[in-house]
Amino acid sequence: MIHYFVTELKNRTLLIALTWVSVMAVSYFYKEVLVFLLVKPNLFAFQQNSLYFIFTNLTDIFSTYLKLIHFVGNQFLLVFSLYHLFVFLTPGLYFFEYKRYAKLFKTSLILWFFSIFILNTYILPLSWNFFLSFQTSINHSALTFYLEAKIIEYIDLYINLYYVCCLNFQLFILLIIFLSYIKESLDSVKTLRRFFYFGFFLIATFLTPPDVFSQILVGISAIAAFELTIVTVILKIHALKMS
Repeated sequence: MIHYFVTELKNRTLLIALTWVSVMAVSYFYKEVLVFLLVKPNLFAFQQNSLYFIFTNLTDIFSTYLKLIHFVGNQFLLVFSLYHLFVFLTPGLYFFEYKRYAKLFKTSLILWFFSIFILNTYILPLSWNFFLSFQTSINHSALTFYLEAKIIEYIDLYINLYYVCCLNFQLFILLIIFLSYIKESLDSVKTLRRFFYFGFFLIATFLTPPDVFSQILVGISAIAAFELTIVTVILKIHALKMS
């Protein structure tokens, strides 16, 4: 029996490694397409302001491609690793546990796709509009500032915002798991609300890039998710009582 599980674990590890290598290879083949997809949310800014990307080192473009395909490969590696771990542990779960964890996995996957959509549709364009407004507001002054963005710095910005956005949405999963076990003690949760707020900002300090904007964004998003989850649980409890 142990030999069977060890063999299955080795096979799944091999599949995960092959998936990671395959995704990296395909990503390198379509590296220009990937760069375009990351720049696409801000094409309007480049068209309106005649912006362009520069590189100041001979290896910058190659380093950008390597960082990008490594980033894409790691995202697929994480998803497939979680999937294979879940499938590997499924035989040892009760049916109600399987349904609960499968629902959480599907919800997490949906939130992951939704976070990417929100990032590309709203967060990136709004952030560029905000920061480029400082450039356009002083064009007629004695000092003129003009952006010449480095492509590798843009990729770094996108990756940082991606992790911040995904982290915010995945916090819903943690809150759902947490509140599902304390439905009977919601009053104590409300009493300890200030400590939860402090904990959210503390976690944001450790998990986000070292800038105040990212920390405040993650902290406020976590608080909003926390309050929304509490309201959802309360409404669900009232609905069950009414039925």
